[in-house]
Amino acid sequence: MFPARIIHPNVQINDISGQFRNAASTLQPGKLVKDEHFTLFEAVSALEIGDPKMDSGSVAFDPDNEIEFDFSTTISPEETIWLMDELLCREVAWHKGYPLSQTLFTSVHIDRLLWPEPKRLSDARFLRETPVTTGPPSLLEDVFRPYCLALVKACDLVLGMVMSQHYYEEEDFASQIFNRPLLHTFSPDEILSELQIAQARLSQSDLPTEPKEALVDRLSVRSSFLKLLNTCSAGDRPEESLHDECIAFLDRIEATTNLGHAVPTEAFTLKIQRKLASSVPPRPMIAIERPKAFPFFRQLITDTITAFQLLDVSFSADLLVAYQQFTAQERQPAVYVRALLQAFLYLNNHVLGRYSPKDFILQDMRILVLPTHRLLCSSGQDDEIFTDAQFNVVSHFDMFIDRTAESFLNLFRTVCLNRPRVRRTICHAAQEWDQIQAEAEDLDTLIQSAFGEQPIPYPDPADGAMTFSYSLSSWFYHYKLIQLRTIVQMGFELSIYAPHECRSMYWYLSFLCGTHMSHLERISYFVSSAAASSQSRPDPAQQAVQRTLHHLYRQFTFLKATESLAKSLHRIFVILERHSLLVKPNFPYSSDKMRYELRMRPFLPLAIPEPIGEDVASHVSSLAGLSDEEVLEQAAAMNQVARRAWEEVLREPWHTEPLEPEQSGTPGSLGQNEKAKGDEGRTKVVEREWTKDVRNSMKSCIGTGIAISTLNKALKERKMGRLQVEMPIGGERDRWHVAWVVPKIKN
Repeated sequence: MFPARIIHPNVQINDISGQFRNAASTLQPGKLVKDEHFTLFEAVSALEIGDPKMDSGSVAFDPDNEIEFDFSTTISPEETIWLMDELLCREVAWHKGYPLSQTLFTSVHIDRLLWPEPKRLSDARFLRETPVTTGPPSLLEDVFRPYCLALVKACDLVLGMVMSQHYYEEEDFASQIFNRPLLHTFSPDEILSELQIAQARLSQSDLPTEPKEALVDRLSVRSSFLKLLNTCSAGDRPEESLHDECIAFLDRIEATTNLGHAVPTEAFTLKIQRKLASSVPPRPMIAIERPKAFPFFRQLITDTITAFQLLDVSFSADLLVAYQQFTAQERQPAVYVRALLQAFLYLNNHVLGRYSPKDFILQDMRILVLPTHRLLCSSGQDDEIFTDAQFNVVSHFDMFIDRTAESFLNLFRTVCLNRPRVRRTICHAAQEWDQIQAEAEDLDTLIQSAFGEQPIPYPDPADGAMTFSYSLSSWFYHYKLIQLRTIVQMGFELSIYAPHECRSMYWYLSFLCGTHMSHLERISYFVSSAAASSQSRPDPAQQAVQRTLHHLYRQFTFLKATESLAKSLHRIFVILERHSLLVKPNFPYSSDKMRYELRMRPFLPLAIPEPIGEDVASHVSSLAGLSDEEVLEQAAAMNQVARRAWEEVLREPWHTEPLEPEQSGTPGSLGQNEKAKGDEGRTKVVEREWTKDVRNSMKSCIGTGIAISTLNKALKERKMGRLQVEMPIGGERDRWHVAWVVPKIKN
């Protein structure tokens, strides 16, 4: 500390550090200190203009500020290779969510091409002051420039696709272009023409063979990738050969990265951030390492092309499964691929390019709850078969479906978001579906009256209680229960629940599955009763009923497997808590009731299923009336039921309805064997992920059985106090499934 010294006859500087420390020592940690007389205006005024720490535009302390990159300097093939690979790494960083100001816009070459904004493609050059027709051939202008143009145009197509769909800034993607249009006014064909010319010139050059081939490969992958993105933007299906072509080029590029040599001058700099239209201070440059960049780029290309396999799905429930499995891969697809999946929902103004939103919903309703109802029959398009009352109800029904179609499509859009955002969005959507279900019940009443539906006894015919089917509201309730189950299971996937909360949350998951199974049983009962009361119906109607019952049975089997495994894990955690094997932290600012309300926040506002109070949930989930031996016996039995149910799920294909024939061929041109092979090849991604998901659930059953055996043995030997419990974290080998937290119990 400098001693006190006089710098002006009337001003003396004194050291107050000791006084300040003494005063600060009397404050409690975390206490907010605020001077009422020190306003925000004064705080901002205290910022020193010109201080490089406070002023992002300050150049006073930068000795290299005036040094400009010399674009007239000749670069070698090895330096060109290095620049291309560096740009690819920064492009990958942008795809991962970092802003352009930290990635591609740190390149002096990209900056020179984009600013000032070129009016013609020939203006986008490094040496703008030199006429186009003059000057000897150079790698910089003839090879590296087309590469950069293709890269920027690819970013423009990616940006256009992402911004046209639902995404979250700063979570998924940074869309800010800082007043640097990414060659938006130029068509991809113009850029592809530049690449072709560059490839031709490079092939005719006298460069050494190895660097020449490396440069050609880099131009080729740019051309193939730009063609792929252009095809996707047009809504066309890319050819499978394009995937093999891109991957082959990437493999060769990765094998020749060692040929590149860094340029001696600064080709990437933060100084460019001073010129960008931005209100944020400078941020560090981001470049993904090459061992991570190339696998990401391969997955991006693979996911982009395989995403079009989902266009072959012919049933909305199957499409939801396909979306869930595709987006929940171990390495989640890039935001561009997820935006592309969202674009399929409005492809050529139709869902998957084939169905109107209304037909998309009616198809699902017809298969799930109303296989033979006149309201959904194809002959129902003729107004003359309806009475006036029926016609009015049909009009109300059409208006209701048109209004709720967007909510149904939002289910698919939600799945395409990042994983934490998926759960958060579904929490809000569940309340919306609860309101829609209430409106559907009112419409069900009108349908019953207009079409003369007769009540039947349910659930027990002996009771004599008569009730109606409420088919429309049953359909909405079915999808609402799917969302509620997803909320709970994703809570385990995202590690939202603490270990001591697993008991209550697995109990609630089993409660939701049990409620859902009861609901499906009710739907099956009314569908079967309606079919039995009209045996004279033609064979197509009977086939439709059988298809509905088969679909309901598949749903029931899946829920039975989920419920049984949840019950088994619930009982394991009951035993662990009884013997204090799970340490419950001390929360000084919360209570069990407050934490329960926090976990149940998405479910408490719902009308059905009715909210469960904390005292009731705690009592029921504790299994207080059962001994340890009985609890473990039930856990073992439930685990066996779950394992058999998962095996039955695995015996069926992932899709309920057959897939559409491949769009690129002539419909009906394939034989049955060829068509089956085509279905198998075109669905291998979804089928692989779905099969992997079910098998991982079966592995969780095996792990649950081991945990039960360990607890039984320790209980018989009275060695429960010697057990150690480890909770596997998501991503670890011992965590077989993201939604099933099977404790690892050791003696």
